[in-house]
Amino acid sequence: MLAAGCTTSEETGDPGLRGIGEMTFITEEHPPFNYIEDGIVKGISVDILLAALEEMGTPVPRDEIKVLPWHTAYDTVLSEKNTVLFSIIRTPEREELFKWAGPFATGVFVIFGELDRGFEISTPDDLKQYRIGVVEGDYSAVLIKDMGVPETNIIVAEDAPELISLLHDGEIDLFCYGDFAGRYFIEKTTDDPDHFGIVYRIESNDLYFAFNRETPDHLVEAFQESLETLRYQPDQTGVTEYQRILYSYIGASYDPDPSITREKVIELVNLTVDAIEKDAPATLTRVNAGEHPFRDRDNRALYVFVYDTNVTIVAEADNPRLIGVSMRGKTDIEGTPFRDQFTNIALAEGSGWIDYKWTQPEKNGIYHKSAYFQLTEGSDNNQYIVVSGLYTANPNLPHQD
Repeated sequence: MLAAGCTTSEETGDPGLRGIGEMTFITEEHPPFNYIEDGIVKGISVDILLAALEEMGTPVPRDEIKVLPWHTAYDTVLSEKNTVLFSIIRTPEREELFKWAGPFATGVFVIFGELDRGFEISTPDDLKQYRIGVVEGDYSAVLIKDMGVPETNIIVAEDAPELISLLHDGEIDLFCYGDFAGRYFIEKTTDDPDHFGIVYRIESNDLYFAFNRETPDHLVEAFQESLETLRYQPDQTGVTEYQRILYSYIGASYDPDPSITREKVIELVNLTVDAIEKDAPATLTRVNAGEHPFRDRDNRALYVFVYDTNVTIVAEADNPRLIGVSMRGKTDIEGTPFRDQFTNIALAEGSGWIDYKWTQPEKNGIYHKSAYFQLTEGSDNNQYIVVSGLYTANPNLPHQD
């Protein structure tokens, strides 16, 4: 067993974190989260792990991460001190077996198809009429059997690229696979990845890092804080390391089940504008506290944020780390300077809509987002740009407005 710990205790910045450099980090082969390519361990979870350890001041060489069969990896971390397993679903049965950090991504089993065929699938019964491909030995086969798909309609392939080839050749109608993994292989193996998409979602599970039970709590807590920093703290370009890692593997996603309408967004912006005009200081304080309705108690994806005319965030209902940060010239992961666009258009025209790519609260990934903004003058005689947005559905899917 390789110990992922060539950082010595003398080299570690915080003496309280020295133990993290003595950990053995263990994973399995499951792209795009963790896998070996050209002899190099890589993947979303691998890169997040390395970035989190770097953030803690306890870097670990990539080549010292151990890749083992799943059951071997699981049993090792269950029984041996100073071990960490990733990526793993946190279930009630496993809760007391490990100490947990995360979530850092979401594993979602979905049904992929060619979007131009206009599939209308709203219940598992709707799947029974189609030939559905699965990878041999993958959990997806169990899922669709449990949903009542006849075995005669289940086509087994060796791997995901073969599934995509079968779909392209018309030998299957759909295939079942993990969301991120499926989109990863579609991006890698097709000339027109937007031709394929998710037509039905089956099951969603958050992914975690699982520490052996004897790991000191302060190490797990420090690692958790490092994960939070990766996700919520942008760098000088305006992008977080979490966004950069996710985008490098799978690009930006559309929301397969959008829960917010443009009308709700406009309503929230108007409500916030009215409140700022009546009492700006109190309203900004409430926004920064994440109070309802400025951050919707039932749907965290609906929230408001406020800029001054210098493109500095003065209020943020979802991510308080951004309060007081100048966003002038900073962009999304694709280089869109959306905050400058909010400000410039608001000052010129009063209001508008801007599209960009951003993370979504309580969902792991980068999503297409459309935001509405409006200029207002507060009770304190300062001008503010009030913004809220929604994560958008794939426009290539049928019956989308």
